[in-house]
Amino acid sequence: MASNSKILEEAEWKIEQFDLNGLHYNLVADQVYRKRFKEKVDPFGKEYLRHIVAGLVAFDMAKLMGKRPYDTESKFFASRLEAKIFSLKPLLEALMNLSLTRINLKTQKSGIMKAFEYLSADGEGALHQNKNKHFYVGATKILHFLNPILFIIIDSNASRAYKLAHGVNFVKATQPGFSAEKYIQCMECARNDIVCYGPKRFQKLDANIPITTIYDKLTFVTGGGINQSARL
Repeated sequence: MASNSKILEEAEWKIEQFDLNGLHYNLVADQVYRKRFKEKVDPFGKEYLRHIVAGLVAFDMAKLMGKRPYDTESKFFASRLEAKIFSLKPLLEALMNLSLTRINLKTQKSGIMKAFEYLSADGEGALHQNKNKHFYVGATKILHFLNPILFIIIDSNASRAYKLAHGVNFVKATQPGFSAEKYIQCMECARNDIVCYGPKRFQKLDANIPITTIYDKLTFVTGGGINQSARL
């Protein structure tokens, strides 16, 4: 079945452009995925925690995480993240081997929304270094690294892509208009696009990475993360 989604337009070219301009993202993501899937470490454990932190730093979150992001011995970022991930294990553990194209989002919606809200919350224990601010973008990236075959990343570029392609009514995932409900809506849009394109065909766009990562590359470029006027 053909899809008219603007996110899927020139998909091969967009993947190529992302890979040419986003090598640092790919290098770190590959190591995180290796640890998660090939070495099969506990995604909620201490060993994997450092890989999540590394992924967040590489994926442009460092300025929101504060100093000494790997420090688990005090109230630095990794300490706060460890506490939140430990608390989320009972809620998310059953989702850790589910993929975006196979999950029943209607039945799992509540748990995903609760996890997103908990990770993005402001106030005491907030992951943002300014506890008065939400950690919306970071929450989507943490969820993605916990299960890269299920959770998508939403940043400002992706937000523009979803608005352009699907009319999702927000400008930036960093703004108050973003919410857990919007995140579920984006997951539904992504899944529908992938299913419409054909999951096997979609995976062939980049056979070595999760389909959610392929889709994230497309939203990044579609939303202006890389200059689309340049044709190599």
